[in-house]
Amino acid sequence: MPKIQLTIFFKEKETTINSILNTMKFMTECYSTLRGDVSWYLTGESKEDAMTKEVFSGGKITPNASELLEKDLQDGFPLVVAWIWNESGDIVTATNNIEADINNFCYELTCNTNTEAEAMNLASQIVLKIIDKIEPHIIHLETNDYSLHESMVFPDRLPVGWMFYIDKSYDEKTLNLPKQMHSIKRDGQPVGTLFVTKRDFFDGSNKADITLSNDLEIALVAHDILPTYKKIF
Repeated sequence: MPKIQLTIFFKEKETTINSILNTMKFMTECYSTLRGDVSWYLTGESKEDAMTKEVFSGGKITPNASELLEKDLQDGFPLVVAWIWNESGDIVTATNNIEADINNFCYELTCNTNTEAEAMNLASQIVLKIIDKIEPHIIHLETNDYSLHESMVFPDRLPVGWMFYIDKSYDEKTLNLPKQMHSIKRDGQPVGTLFVTKRDFFDGSNKADITLSNDLEIALVAHDILPTYKKIF
C-alpha cells in the first residue's frame, strides 16, 4: 500500500485562523481527488473526543471550525502546530514560523493509496493543481518514508524523493537534465521548475529508486537549487 507524503512551503499573506483553515481545506480538496469528500477532525484526548471536533465535512468548512481551531491552538497562536485526520488514517498538518517568520508555513498531506497506479494518478493531479491555485514556494513529494529512513544524500537539505518544485526558473542547457526538468508556465510565463526523479511510480523504499533520487539531489545541489532547512525561504 504506497504511502504518499506531500509537503508544501508557502507564504501566507497573513496568519489568521481563517487563512489556516482555508489552506488546510485546499489540502483536503487535493486529497478528495483520491477518495472524494470526507470528514476531517482535529485531534483529541481519544478518538471519540476528536470526532466531536469536525472542521471539514462534505468539502466545506464546518460552522464551528474557527472556534475549534482557535481553541486547539490555544495560547500559542500565532505560532501554529495543527493536525487534522480522517477515518482512513490520512493526515494534514500545518506549522509555521519557519526562519522566524510567522507567515512562512509548511503544510503536509500524508495518505495511503491502494495501488501504485492510484498513487501516480494522485501525484500527477495534485502537484500541478497546487502550483496553479496557491503559487507555493516549494513542493516536495515522496513515498514510503523516503525522508524518515534518511535516504537523502544531504541531511541538512530538503530531499527530492519523487518530485521537487521550486518557484524559480532555470536554464535547461545549463542544468542538462532533459528528462527530469520541467518548466512550469502560467499564461505563457514561467513561474517555476518541477524536477521529477522518474516518470512512473517512485518507491522511496526501493534501492534503485533511492539512487535515482540521490543522483538528482546531487545535481541540484551542484547548481545551488536544493535549499538547506535554514534557508527554505
